[in-house]
Amino acid sequence: MKITIMSVICLIILILIVVGCSNYIGISKKKASLNLETYLQREYNGKLVFSDLNRFFNAATMDPNIFGVLIYDKEIPEIEFYTHLDAKNILVNDTLPMYATTDVMTVDNLYQDALKQYETRQEVIDDFKNEISEVKFSTETIELKFDKNITPTALENVVARFTDRLNNTIKELNTGFQFSLVIKTPKHPEGFIIIPLVIEDSKWERRPYLLSESINNFEVLETMIQKNIEDKLEVSNPYFKITEYRKIYMDKSSLSKGAWIQYLDDKRIVNDGKGKWENPQTGLYVLYFDLDSKFIYKGELLTEESDKNTYVKELRQIVETIEKEGIRTK
Repeated sequence: MKITIMSVICLIILILIVVGCSNYIGISKKKASLNLETYLQREYNGKLVFSDLNRFFNAATMDPNIFGVLIYDKEIPEIEFYTHLDAKNILVNDTLPMYATTDVMTVDNLYQDALKQYETRQEVIDDFKNEISEVKFSTETIELKFDKNITPTALENVVARFTDRLNNTIKELNTGFQFSLVIKTPKHPEGFIIIPLVIEDSKWERRPYLLSESINNFEVLETMIQKNIEDKLEVSNPYFKITEYRKIYMDKSSLSKGAWIQYLDDKRIVNDGKGKWENPQTGLYVLYFDLDSKFIYKGELLTEESDKNTYVKELRQIVETIEKEGIRTK
């Protein structure tokens, strides 16, 4: 009798352990995949498929049945959305668990948003089909490809109207707070101008033109400019060295003149773990060049105290300096 009672107790303990562990282990990835596949087939007749299914278990959710997944249209992969869902219960409840309780979101809510975004993008593309040979949307960029080399005035005009068009449907586009336009031409098919767009007052605003580092033979230009800066520093400011941080502004009025803003580290500042850490990035050098001719025509140390400036103050100093040198940014 004692043996029987002990056996029952042990069995109960074993069951509790198994049940308890299952709450932390969750369903298998194979089962999660099968559930999601069944759900998409049932709800969308196989129109939607998925990839990148991975368990999303952390201290915030404490639910081992939550999986992250990319869901997309099988025929039009551009219609896609990434989400987190309860793969164990998806067949009976497709409410998404990672949203606030006041926002009841389902898989179909996200699908409809993705579908609307795609349709809006196609409308934008259609509106500019006579001016831009190809418009390609991605997560962080919009590529604008022109079938002929465009003048600075024409580029400024079309980019201004294109940005306005984006702002007319900013909610439907749902692209995020910041991305960039990438300008491609027959002369620079890989793209050479980048135009950052940032959100201000609930609309996208254009920032100064930047040179794309994807441009053909960029390494040649980079080597020339860095050597020029290093030679100048060796004579007048030998305690500075070039860092990996730089920004390259392009002149709107020519699309050829540029200002290479190079950040510099002060070699005299050594952080060896003893005492208070000190920011070594204190120098800022500007060098002016022509992209078409690769001619470098001027260079100067802008400041030796960039570490003391706020981002806004530093940006203002840069823009004011290069504008005086004829690099139009606005």
